[in-house]
Amino acid sequence: MLYISRWIWCLGVLAIPAAAIGQAVSVGSLPAPPNVSASRPMDVLTYVDISHPATASGQLSVAAFIWSGAPCIAAAKIKVFRQSPSGNPLLTRIGLIAERGPYDVMTATQTVALSPPIPVIQGDFIGITNLTACGTATFRSIGGIGAVTAELPGDVMGSVTFINLPEFAFVVAVELLATSGDGKAGAVNILPVAIASPGKGGAFFRTRVQLRNPQGTGRMTGHLVFHPAFAQAGAEDPSISYTLGPWEVQTIEDLLGAVGQSGIGSVDIVPVTTDLGPTVQATIYADTVGGFVEPLVRPAGVDAPQQTLIGPSDASRVRWNIGVRTLAAGATLTFVLFDANGAGSSSVTRNYPPNYFEQVPVTSLFGGATIGANASIQVRGASAIVYGVMADNLSGNATFQVATPDL
Repeated sequence: MLYISRWIWCLGVLAIPAAAIGQAVSVGSLPAPPNVSASRPMDVLTYVDISHPATASGQLSVAAFIWSGAPCIAAAKIKVFRQSPSGNPLLTRIGLIAERGPYDVMTATQTVALSPPIPVIQGDFIGITNLTACGTATFRSIGGIGAVTAELPGDVMGSVTFINLPEFAFVVAVELLATSGDGKAGAVNILPVAIASPGKGGAFFRTRVQLRNPQGTGRMTGHLVFHPAFAQAGAEDPSISYTLGPWEVQTIEDLLGAVGQSGIGSVDIVPVTTDLGPTVQATIYADTVGGFVEPLVRPAGVDAPQQTLIGPSDASRVRWNIGVRTLAAGATLTFVLFDANGAGSSSVTRNYPPNYFEQVPVTSLFGGATIGANASIQVRGASAIVYGVMADNLSGNATFQVATPDL
């Protein structure tokens, strides 16, 4: 059947990361909160997210979506579609391969089990059908982030072909995400460093995190995944799960202790039920000395080709360490050391593997070079979070600085 369908279209570049069968898989997106209403709330319609296909081959076991009202009984179905050649570049053809439901919607943000799990291959699409006049699927206008959703009439059961012309565009994305259930498909925020380790003068440093659900409806779930230093992130890295009710705040007083670890590493915040994840405040602290609040970094914002770190004003009493956390592509970084007068004194280029973390003294980074007062470091390269930590040898107090992009 051919539909002159309305496309719900957000401008952006479609990218499907390569992944092997059996890896974590996600399909769809849940940018939250919704800010666009359905066009025909009384009609039975199926919405298919064309721009966020399955990231890998595997099995989908859980889905989350945002509904416009609750409670609504037997209101929604979750469907998976696979694309096939249409023979015409102006047409898109998809066929239903599985569906689950109907589901009762009891909260605005509803999480449901896909039972039995749905096998998918990389590139499959996720869809949702509103079956009743009690609430509808919801949408968010997200501009350049990139989303294309097809709006199809009825409870689609077979193959459909629709026209994909720009005049049917509407800039919104459907609020729908399905995953393999392990929540480790991708981080939305990174805590560059977390620590549970002794310092000078008998101090023992720990990492406290406070998590807040920024939404007033539904529950938010996900994982905090710890990646030890001097190693690539792996599927078996330890993690702790979180679940937060509307506006709820929870505190983990000793994050590494909670995951049974010590030492130093970095932490990924990986949501299951929303793309945004919780609001997080992290603090590195010790009982005997002052600590510091550590900012989180969004991987999507790590793209500056040149950044700067400024060193201590008294290099004789302050230890200066440099941390590097790479993303999925790895990174090649060049570090250039400048003295207080702006003269370059040393340079080193290093290649880092994907999803790797280390923290080393500045002197080690530059092969034993002398670091004077008011030195600075220029970092050239992208796809990595670079930071500096300065610890006072007398007071034990520490400060934290993420490298800032050069103007």
